[in-house]
Amino acid sequence: MTKYAVFIVILIAALLPRSSRGALIGDPAEPLTIQEWVKGQPVQIRPGTNIFLIEIWQTTGPASRAAITNLNEIQARFRTNGVIVVGISDEPVGTITNFLQHEGSNITYSVAADQHRTTSMAYMEPAGQLGVPYAFLVGTNGHLLWHGHVLRGLEPALEQIVAGTFDLKHAQEIEVAHRQMEQYIAMSRRGDVRTRAAGTVLLAARTNNFELLCDLAFEISTDPQLRNRDFALAGRALAQAQALAPTNSPRLMIYRAVWLFQSGRHRAGLALGHQALDAAQTRAEKINIQSLLDTMEARMQVLRAQAQHNRTNQLKSAQSPGPARGPGIDGTNAVNPKSP
Repeated sequence: MTKYAVFIVILIAALLPRSSRGALIGDPAEPLTIQEWVKGQPVQIRPGTNIFLIEIWQTTGPASRAAITNLNEIQARFRTNGVIVVGISDEPVGTITNFLQHEGSNITYSVAADQHRTTSMAYMEPAGQLGVPYAFLVGTNGHLLWHGHVLRGLEPALEQIVAGTFDLKHAQEIEVAHRQMEQYIAMSRRGDVRTRAAGTVLLAARTNNFELLCDLAFEISTDPQLRNRDFALAGRALAQAQALAPTNSPRLMIYRAVWLFQSGRHRAGLALGHQALDAAQTRAEKINIQSLLDTMEARMQVLRAQAQHNRTNQLKSAQSPGPARGPGIDGTNAVNPKSP
């Protein structure tokens, strides 16, 4: 075995998911340890006839608020199938209660306060997640079957679980791939010299998987703590995804739009983002794309304001004998859809 081959084997081992407390897909789900049930009846996770949809959210997050309508619809649509939706927030009881009395008065599912974050961390830590809203699906056997963003992939997974066609092995493979992605991002954040090689390994492993290719490009483009983004790797991932995607895939279009915007091609990114919105077919798809568009457009406004500020300072500097300094433009954190 060559030195390079040995290096790749070690690198792949470094990218394997690490064990942590709490459940991974296929494991018994953690119990709900709740400070207070603010709305609806208390819910216990246990084997039986119910399927549980657990959402970790916050009242102040725009994405969390946007997901309420979708969760209401899911609760109404799947109620007869034994689906129970639960929203869990780590905010104080008073904050949640106030929200439910005003902006959140339309919520039709159970809501709980988890101020000590016992339940939130038991679910989010094993999934390697920090951003909300984030959802978990627990089957009738009491085992965790799926987790992901509330507006991306939740309904298809729930439909399969209800129909008895859910592929647990595939879900476990996807989870491993996501954990490998997290390890790659962590390496990139700390400037690990193995990062570029790790990216090549991840790309090769995702060659025939549209979802994971998109995920690779999206994470590289949007992670808020990356300073040196491998846009070339992200571009190759999107090119491979293009070969697998149906014509005019809204998801691929919006991910390519974000990639363009983050790499400095702002106008092209916004234009493609609007095309993606026009091509979107489902309500959840439209909400997700609109959220990303709003973030890009807000960032564009900041960039324009900063550019105008710099021009003003330059003009003053030209008219004044002393130097004038204006703030630079740092677009590193232009788009972060994981944060609410």
